Amino acid sequence: MKNHITTILIASICFFYSPLRAQIQFSGEPIDLLGLNTAEGENFLVLNPHKKMMAFSREGSETGLSEAEYTEQFYQAFDSSWLPPRIFTNWSQENGMFSPIGFDAEGNEYFNEVSYFQGVYTGKVSKFLSDGGVAYIEVPFLNSKSAHQSGCLSKDGRYMIISMESNYTYGVEDLYMVERKSNMEWKGPINLGGQVNSEYQEITPYLAPDNRTLFFATNGRAGEGSFDIYYSRRLDDSWRNWSTPVNVGAPVNTSGAETSFSFLAGDEWAYYVSSRNSDGYGDMYKIKIKADIEEDTATVEEEEPVITSVENVIKLQIVDKKTELPIWSELISENNTRASAVGSFVIEELTNEEVEIKSQGYLPINLVLNSDLKIGENVIPLEPVTVGSTITLNHVLFLRGTSKMITGSQKELDLVVEMMNDNPSIKILLKGHTDNQGDPVLNLKLSEERVKEVKKYLTSEGVSAYRIRSIGYGGNAPIASNETEETRKLNRRVEFEVVEN
Repeated sequence: MKNHITTILIASICFFYSPLRAQIQFSGEPIDLLGLNTAEGENFLVLNPHKKMMAFSREGSETGLSEAEYTEQFYQAFDSSWLPPRIFTNWSQENGMFSPIGFDAEGNEYFNEVSYFQGVYTGKVSKFLSDGGVAYIEVPFLNSKSAHQSGCLSKDGRYMIISMESNYTYGVEDLYMVERKSNMEWKGPINLGGQVNSEYQEITPYLAPDNRTLFFATNGRAGEGSFDIYYSRRLDDSWRNWSTPVNVGAPVNTSGAETSFSFLAGDEWAYYVSSRNSDGYGDMYKIKIKADIEEDTATVEEEEPVITSVENVIKLQIVDKKTELPIWSELISENNTRASAVGSFVIEELTNEEVEIKSQGYLPINLVLNSDLKIGENVIPLEPVTVGSTITLNHVLFLRGTSKMITGSQKELDLVVEMMNDNPSIKILLKGHTDNQGDPVLNLKLSEERVKEVKKYLTSEGVSAYRIRSIGYGGNAPIASNETEETRKLNRRVEFEVVEN
């Protein structure tokens, strides 16, 4: 994929009807879309399910700028014959990129915009309105920092799947789901999880009309070439539980890079981009397809009014521990995931179930929904994992005088593993401490052995050892008085400091 993506073009395409079958099947060889492909290269293809059109980005020419920068111009063409390009001058710039996401039923075109300033990439989502205007789409906690941002809009307009690199990714670009509220506002992104995302790149997603079958391109799995097309099926409503991705195989996937696979319900053609015969640049292809994917006919339900009174209601308010301000959060149970842009959850029933509460850039916690929660507001602080933050692992305990962890300590360490998987750039320093009772030399040795055991557990769960350093302080760094047992126990602790992010 060439670095200077410059144009979004819209072309009217003739589609042919055919019933869809159960498995993804192809017949015949791919057909080059002659007349649309150029020597410059085409990428980020999306289909319009409402007007039988497509949009894609076309690469531009060299500008003399550094490799990380782009020259951007928008073009548009209609009908089966191409009109002269029309430049959207308000969106022409020298340091960014655009890629289409999709079209809604009202005729609005959604697109990604990535800007580059002082060495930092910033991505956002906007849309061209049917009346010619442009509107910014506010997605809470959209933190895209990669040079390329791609995505798709579901046919019913309820979901966007965004490919971006964030602090919350498994590798480079990951896939996230963004859900639309009934009032046209959007919720915060939800990472699709490790079944779909890898430590490498997942890009150009396409959500089929059933809102459950997801196609995407990745270079993070053994395939035919640099990027291959895979598909997976969503197994529940959490958007984090997916079937094992399946490679669509030949003749779509080749030794080149295949991306942007998509098709329409009731159509016999699938469309995608491949670099198989294009000197490393993308060309658009189509191929006959058979699949059995029923359209999702569910409607967007009106959300219940926010409960402002806490009388006779148990409410969880998730906040940043340092600032005490509400934060976007997820409440994850065994069968459901709820997200709130302001970290507010109403608990309808105390089930004694243990749930997980997490937010991007924070250490997750486990919480039991039991009678310890009070009627009214329960403030639940999360520890931010920013550089310089030091977090005490209060539930990582050891048998007296040994480095053997007490049963149950692993549960809190599992949350650390999850945090480090969700934030793959983070490196930590584990710190072991004792009180000042006994031989200082033995205390120092004991603290070192304990943090080594913690590091051993984290690495056994897949965290790379190079991301973890450890040091024992013995009783030399107390946080409380050593005069009484009640305060001495506060000094016997394991903590970690975020040293890089």
